[in-house]
Amino acid sequence: MKKMIMLFIALTTSIALVACNNNDHNNHATNDSKKEEAPLKATLTVPDTAKVGDKVVLKVTVTKESKAFTDAKDVAFEIENSKTNFDKMIAAKLMDNSYVATYKVQDAGKYNITAHVSAKDGNHVMPNTEIEVDNAPTKSEHATQNTSVKSTTEEHEHHHDVAITYNHKHSVKKDSEVKLNVSLKHDDKVLSGASVHYQILPQFDDGKPTWITLNETSKGTYEAKYTFSQAGKYQLKLHVENDDGLHSHEVKNFLVK
Repeated sequence: MKKMIMLFIALTTSIALVACNNNDHNNHATNDSKKEEAPLKATLTVPDTAKVGDKVVLKVTVTKESKAFTDAKDVAFEIENSKTNFDKMIAAKLMDNSYVATYKVQDAGKYNITAHVSAKDGNHVMPNTEIEVDNAPTKSEHATQNTSVKSTTEEHEHHHDVAITYNHKHSVKKDSEVKLNVSLKHDDKVLSGASVHYQILPQFDDGKPTWITLNETSKGTYEAKYTFSQAGKYQLKLHVENDDGLHSHEVKNFLVK
């Protein structure tokens, strides 16, 4: 009888040890699955200075875990000149493991250049720098040929994607009021209480950029009314932020006939 009791205790101890080992393994697996993906790192390279008429080369090199990252969802350069109230987005093209675009400078002043890099998993990074543009024209078309270049690097941690549903058309007639209505989700949940703005960016010379605020009309749905007074091509840049540090943006083309 005593031997039977000892055997029972030994078997019970063995089963408990196996269960603990399995729990430890499952805990490690769970912890590994919760690890955030490596952040993107982006280096923006632009000329220090340029002259009116120069074709400025803008380049952003993106890496992930020290390896070239060439599978971005969207890459664009935002060019701003506060003196002339100029704001324009230019899509970048992938060339030699970097995203590149060129822009012919029209006016003198200090330009703020931001590279907007968005990955398919919601990770995004926005390195930023400035260019001083002189009024005197130059014989060279490309600013990078005669001026030094500078680089700025920025790294952002992973942010889960904001799912945006556009409930409005992407074209409208001039002088007609349009309801700009969007529905938002974050981590598959309705996103309520966010700060939502549209940045309206005319893609023609005499257009002026405008910011409008979208108010929450129902849980997770935001709306603003706006009248476009000039015909032409626009880009609408939606900015979504909240008090938890969320900041997401997306650009869509818009046509006013």
